[in-house]
Parts: sequence; structure tokens; C-alpha cells
Amino acid sequence: MTKEKRLKTLHNLGILALILVSIFFINELFGNQIVIIRTAINSLVIPFGIALFISYLLAPLVTLLEKHFKIKYRTVTVLLVFIIVLIIIGIFTFFIGKIIYEQGSSFIVNDWEGIVDWIILTVETNPYLQDAYYYFTEYVNLENASPFIFNVVNIVRSVGSIVVIIVLIPVFLFFLLKDKTTVFNGIVSVVPRKYQVHLRELGTRANIVIQKYFNGRFLSMFIMSILLTIMFLIFGFGFERSLFFGFVLGFLDIIPYIGSFVGILLPILYSFTIQDQVLMGEWTFIGLIITNAILQGFQNGILQPYIMGKEVNLHPLLVLSSFIFFGALFGITGVILAIPITGIIKTTIHYFNELKEMEKEKKSKKILKKA
Repeated sequence: MTKEKRLKTLHNLGILALILVSIFFINELFGNQIVIIRTAINSLVIPFGIALFISYLLAPLVTLLEKHFKIKYRTVTVLLVFIIVLIIIGIFTFFIGKIIYEQGSSFIVNDWEGIVDWIILTVETNPYLQDAYYYFTEYVNLENASPFIFNVVNIVRSVGSIVVIIVLIPVFLFFLLKDKTTVFNGIVSVVPRKYQVHLRELGTRANIVIQKYFNGRFLSMFIMSILLTIMFLIFGFGFERSLFFGFVLGFLDIIPYIGSFVGILLPILYSFTIQDQVLMGEWTFIGLIITNAILQGFQNGILQPYIMGKEVNLHPLLVLSSFIFFGALFGITGVILAIPITGIIKTTIHYFNELKEMEKEKKSKKILKKA
């Protein structure tokens, strides 16, 4: 490393340290005000994030209606899309959603008690687990749990009213489908002219990344739901219960790596209560873990890169880091938007690197001409 590079590195580290110290002191001085502002931002970010996710899923349908039916007015197109979506949701709810809801209710009312009984029986018949259980129950009592419960209540309150979110989602969705291009052009017009070209290019690239991610994520979740349902059917869970577990795991897949790990715990625990009915008896849990790992490997290694492309193909460590960071900032919406935001940052860095390379090429050409 040359002296110039060392100085540049130290300079950047110094700026980073100064920023971190500034953030620390700002948080100490204005902590309460920051919490209020953050809560207000989250109350808007959550419905907007969900509406953005849905808008990218519905964008191809809007384009299809405009091209093939030649509808001139975007408002009419958007209203037609809303009607079609409501019909699809109604059909899905009647045929599949009803089964998932009934099985979910049955699982909570009937099967969960059996799982708890199995856990208690396992603990009581194993002295090593007994010691761990007694230690855990002594440590986690009501006094220790109350601060956590209090914090959970605060988090729920900070999200805002569920009714407000339900009302805001279709409102945001309507304007995102109708005026997204107009809003973006308005933002570009405010920026100085010399930066408008770069902003338009970045906007186009960001739109591609977000579109690939959301469409790819939805398609990937749907495919995984079907594959997981088939997996549970093979293991002998029955059609309705397999459908319930398959779609629950498929929905949790919106949080890669973590969602699949959390989701597989329920069917594993359930398998211990029906050992005489499932394929591998008491060893079913091993089969579930191995098969689920193979499916997750297929999804992360083949399915998602193929569907989403290189722009959204991020390293697992970067994905997990982005979940933690954006989840801490915006809650569950931050977790959902973490990958597209990180993908946009990645494409932005690539774009500016391309500009630097073009500048270097221009300079080298000028030097060659002079020579």
C-alpha cells in the first residue's frame, strides 16, 4: 500500500469515527425526540412498504391491460386491477385460504396442547433435560419477563393502529400504480440539470432491482410453498395439514435463511406427536431437516439467482447484516425491504465505479492522443 492510499484510508476511517461519535451524542441529547420521529416514520413506512411490494407484483397486470385492451386512462386500468385482485383473493380465500385458516385454528386449539404434553413428558423422562428445564424456569419468571412484555407492547403501539395501516395500504397502492412515473419525474426535475442524467439512470436500475426482487420473491415463495406441501405429503402429514405447513413455511420464506429455520420447527414438533402416522416414525424430524435443507439449497443456489438475476444475488452474510440493520430501523417492513435496499446500494456503487472507469479511459485516450 502506497503512502497516498494509507493517508486516504486513515482519512476515511477518521470521517467514519467522527460520524459514529456524532450519532452517539445526538442520540444522548435528543433520544426521546428521535424515538418519536422514528415511530412516526415507521407508521408511514410499514403501509408504504407493503403497498410497494404489492405494486411491483401488479405492475405486469397493469401493463398487460394497457397494451392488449388499449385502455387510455391509467385510473380506469388501476381500478380494473383492483377488481381483478379482489376476485382472485376471494377465490383463493374460498378454496385454499379457508383450509389454511381451519388447519391453523385446529393446530392451535388441538395439536399445540399435544406438543406441549410431549415436551413435558420428554423433559420428565430425561434427567439432563430436567436440570436445564428447572434452571430455565427459575431464570425466566414473571419478573424477568415483564420488561420484555412491556417492550413488546411499546413496539406494537409504535407501529400504529392496524385499521390505519389497512386503510393506507390501498391508498398508497393506488397512487403507486397510477402516478409512480409522474412522481419520479417530479423528483428528477428538482435536482440540478447536470445530475438529472445520473439520477434517471440510477432510478431505472433501482426499478429493475426492486422489480426483480419482489416478483422473484413472490414466485420463489409460491414455488417453495408447493414443494414444501409435497414434502409434507410424502412424509404422511395428510393433505390439509401439509397445505397448512407448506404455505406457512412458504410465507416465512420472505425472510431468507431465518424464516425457513423458524418455520420448520413447528412441523418437527408436530411430527413427535404423530410418530405412528408419519413415514419415518420417531426419526421423521431428521428426514424433515435434511429435505428442507436440500430444498433451501435449491432455492438459494439455483432458483433465486435464476429468477432475480445478478443484481439481487447478494452474499448471505450481507443479507443477514442488512436484515439486522434495516430491521432495527423500520421493524418488519425493514426486514422485507432489506434486500432490495441493499441491492439498490450495490447497483449504485457499481454505477459510480463505471463512471470512474469511463473517466480513466477518457484520460488515457487523451494522453495517447497527445503522445
